[in-house]
Amino acid sequence: MSHPFEASEVQAGLQAALVPPVLYSGNFIEAFGRSVPKDEVGGDLADLVSHGQDVIAYVMDVSGHGIRAGVLMGMAKTAFRYGLLLAQPLEKLVRDINSVLGSLKERNMYLTLAVARFTGTGEVEYISAGHLPLLHYQQRTGSVIRHSMSQFPLGLFAEVQYVSERLSFGPGDLFALVTDGVTETGENPDAERGLEQVSEILRRLHDGALPDIVSAMIAEATEDGAQHDDATVLLLRCSEETGGYQHERADVALTQEALWNRQLDALEELLAREDKQSTKEPDQA
Repeated sequence: MSHPFEASEVQAGLQAALVPPVLYSGNFIEAFGRSVPKDEVGGDLADLVSHGQDVIAYVMDVSGHGIRAGVLMGMAKTAFRYGLLLAQPLEKLVRDINSVLGSLKERNMYLTLAVARFTGTGEVEYISAGHLPLLHYQQRTGSVIRHSMSQFPLGLFAEVQYVSERLSFGPGDLFALVTDGVTETGENPDAERGLEQVSEILRRLHDGALPDIVSAMIAEATEDGAQHDDATVLLLRCSEETGGYQHERADVALTQEALWNRQLDALEELLAREDKQSTKEPDQA
């Protein structure tokens, strides 16, 4: 007899399959990212896709947390990756996802998004939909620059146009994409104070190992012992040399697909058990 899956086990498996750590190294970019959900399943996402000479890194943050936020995040991740597979321009891809998202969610739900596309030519294309600023540590000056855009989150208004901008970068520069679970913490959350704390960590640890920098940011966000929201950090360091991580290979992707299929089977089994239990309850009353 197969082992029956518990709800928490299924949810934890879904989280692991949908939001694995980001680990990447290429000719001019190394990246590391991690998401720590408040519950078993979160609405945050850090993801990276290497497509030809381009490296596209992005962070999503669905309103709320828990299973509903996780389901919407999973749909948005699939749509975003499919659009990249079709080589859609970022502006069109974000606009198209926004146009279809409204009919796939609850009325009060939305998601914020920040994307950085590195081309290997010393430029990064940046687009944001209601997300926190992109933090840019400049090796040349030792300063942290905030890049922000005043554009609506996705899923609120169907007929909205989104535009991107291009930024320059140099060797040793470090970019940080974070969610508000990292910046708005404690009993009296203050986004401005949180952004400055993240910026200070970038200035202090900019030449350290990326996993150590991410861990420092997560630790800072949860130092009071209570986590109030999903917390996600994605770091990208610009370099002319390949970093210490291995490029994600096809067999890794296949392993993640197998894990995802297993979790879908487990979820189907769990739902079937719940349906069977609900049909029994009236007879027992």
